[in-house]
Amino acid sequence: MRSERREEERRQKAAARGNRFFQVLSVIYTLILAAFIGLLIWINVLPAKYLYSLIAVLILISIFIVPVMFSRYGIRKRKTAAAFFSVILIAGFGVGAWYLADTIDFLDDITVAGSIVELKEDYYVVVKSDSAFTDVSELAGSGVGTHMTNDLTYSEAKDDLQREVSVEYKYFADLNQLFDGLAAGGCETVDETTGIAEFQEYQAVFISAASYESLKAERTSLEEETRILYTISIKVGEAGASKAVNVKKDSFNVYVSGLDVEGDIGIQSRSDVNIIVTVNPKTHEVLLTSIPRDYYVSLPGKGAQDKLTHSGLYGIQETMGAVEEMTGLTMNYYVKVNYSTVVKLVDAIGGVDVDSPYAFTTHNMKGMPELNGINFVQGINHLDGKMALAFCRERASWVDGDMRRNENQQLVLEAILKKATGSTAILTSYTSILDAIRGNMETNMSTEEMTSLVKMQLNDMPSWDIQKTALKGKNDYLPCYALGGAYASVVDQDHEQIAQAADRIIGVMNNGEE
Repeated sequence: MRSERREEERRQKAAARGNRFFQVLSVIYTLILAAFIGLLIWINVLPAKYLYSLIAVLILISIFIVPVMFSRYGIRKRKTAAAFFSVILIAGFGVGAWYLADTIDFLDDITVAGSIVELKEDYYVVVKSDSAFTDVSELAGSGVGTHMTNDLTYSEAKDDLQREVSVEYKYFADLNQLFDGLAAGGCETVDETTGIAEFQEYQAVFISAASYESLKAERTSLEEETRILYTISIKVGEAGASKAVNVKKDSFNVYVSGLDVEGDIGIQSRSDVNIIVTVNPKTHEVLLTSIPRDYYVSLPGKGAQDKLTHSGLYGIQETMGAVEEMTGLTMNYYVKVNYSTVVKLVDAIGGVDVDSPYAFTTHNMKGMPELNGINFVQGINHLDGKMALAFCRERASWVDGDMRRNENQQLVLEAILKKATGSTAILTSYTSILDAIRGNMETNMSTEEMTSLVKMQLNDMPSWDIQKTALKGKNDYLPCYALGGAYASVVDQDHEQIAQAADRIIGVMNNGEE
């Protein structure tokens, strides 16, 4: 009798412990469910029809789970089954919350909206590659050749260097002569007043990063012959603000700048891809307008002329300012990408299908020999990341190389947009896509604006009408600011085409307006 009583007490205690376990699990489940629903609402990506339906389903399921586990009574098998399903759902909520949090982190990583971006120009102290100099302090008392210019930012940078180490500047108008002198240990100049020739001795060159990088493209041996000993950065302004609109209702322009480098998207480099993406969210039209990289434009921040690609060396704001001045259009937002973006994104979505108008083989890929010798057929080509980059970069196969390259870039961008909006690639490769773009893309579109576009796409699932146009012009040979006024190959603006392109962009933007 006593033993039966003790056994009954043990059963009751065991049942009480079991009830406490189920009750604690029901509380944990409820808290995690509430956190997951709160995160869903906060991220504001799901359209209302999906969001409310999902919340209703989760609450309905919870009604059959929580009361069963929380009750002190009830059949143990039912409580065990409810606990089993709650654990599965908790795991699902955890995975879902991780995806949502990762998405927010990703959007925060790529946007500079709401923050002040300090615009800087870099200046280099350059020496011969085999020079014995290892520190800028070793130049004390030495001659330093520099560019003869009235650019006040140059003057500030030279003053900063002079405060760091006392040097004697030797001035040259011709940048090629400046570097010829570096190789020879100096250069002979003629005094304009006396006509007397004098040998100017110098051991280093002080030059803007923009000019140095531009010269490397024109003077192919420069990178091997020289090395950067020291860098000075001069603040030239602040940027980052967009010319925002309601992206769900109003048309807008996004300026896509493709930099000719790999790796860190923060590096300022030549803007080799220049496309205005015009988006009309009402009519679901997208117009891609390509601009030749060598288009001869005015640099608003410098009050000088140069080719468009060099504007990227002074920052994305300079590039957009040059295009706005040229077209009269407003660039509401920008997106900066580079070689790494293209390769990683295309690979992440499983490749793209591009319909090439021509058969060709890539060659003369400066700086990226691994892209040489890739064959493309006339018709459909399935491209992985490396092939997509090669397809975008090739221009040596055609007489109008830069113009043809613009059209190929549009074909790849169109293929990416179609796959992103018209297939399940985004869902099946979600994390891979985020990892591919993170660190390889920058935009001044805010997180809220980007999530609004995603929400609109999920809600309506529209089929976008993607149109293309490209500006062209005649080849010329004109002085370029970044080259110190030296002449280089450029493309003259075709003002009639620019006017027609602007008209077409405005037409797309105004479609659907009452």
